[in-house]
Amino acid sequence: MTRWRGYPSHRGMVLVIVLWIITLLAVMAGSFAYSMRVETRLATSAVERAQARALIEAGVAYALAWRLDSQAQQQWPANGDLHEWAFGGGRMRVRVEDAAGRISLNNADPRLLRQTLLGIGMAEADVDHAVAAIEDWRDPDDQTRPGGAESAEYSALGQPGPRNAPFESVDELQQVLGFNREIAQRLAEVATVETRISGINPALASFAVLRVVTGLDESAIADYISARAQAAREGLPPPAPPSSENPAFFSGGQSGIYHIAVAAETGDGTTVSAEVVVSSRNTPQGQAVRWLSWRFDR
Repeated sequence: MTRWRGYPSHRGMVLVIVLWIITLLAVMAGSFAYSMRVETRLATSAVERAQARALIEAGVAYALAWRLDSQAQQQWPANGDLHEWAFGGGRMRVRVEDAAGRISLNNADPRLLRQTLLGIGMAEADVDHAVAAIEDWRDPDDQTRPGGAESAEYSALGQPGPRNAPFESVDELQQVLGFNREIAQRLAEVATVETRISGINPALASFAVLRVVTGLDESAIADYISARAQAAREGLPPPAPPSSENPAFFSGGQSGIYHIAVAAETGDGTTVSAEVVVSSRNTPQGQAVRWLSWRFDR
């Protein structure tokens, strides 16, 4: 009789164990399903990014095809004008700039550097120090210019520098004393390290470069760019550069070095951008261009 009276408690214990097992299995199944969803999203995201990067490469190839066609160059000068292109189910926004239309970090006239820094929004009280710091960074000596920075100033702050050699990348600006990340990035957008030109070629300068260099209002710059584009379509020489307080900022010629910026968007909305720098001079045998840099951004 005692054995039969204990039987219901055994049944209850078994039921509790079964319920715990079912609960554990449910938790495991939920965790597995969640893990699978995360992995699926990651895989999908990776595929989408790969598709966007493939579009970027197509956009660069598209821009280079135009660069290698002398007749096409008349319709698409390397002056930073925006060109849109649909391909492979996605869309691309492509800009090509000859480095001669950008501010040279390695040889720009100090007055041009000063005007550019003011144009990108640096406080006037900091501009002269920043110009001197750039010159100290790129010159070969260790003698500090007034307001500049050489090894003693960098060491006092526990920072490496200066390079005492030409800039190798616009990213080095973030290491120069007096430059915060935002100002360095703004200057990098209109600068180059690929030329030794002291001024800019206005016929090849982008809207952004012309705005910071000339100090003119946007409508005046837009009128010049419109006239420049019209001349290109008609096969005419570019118009005279917009008036500036310092015409010494302007120079002529081309560098044969191109900054190609491509922003790609896939059909599902994934976006990737990249900037490529190539040279059409001293190219390796069998290649149309020499690749100088390639940088992806999300």
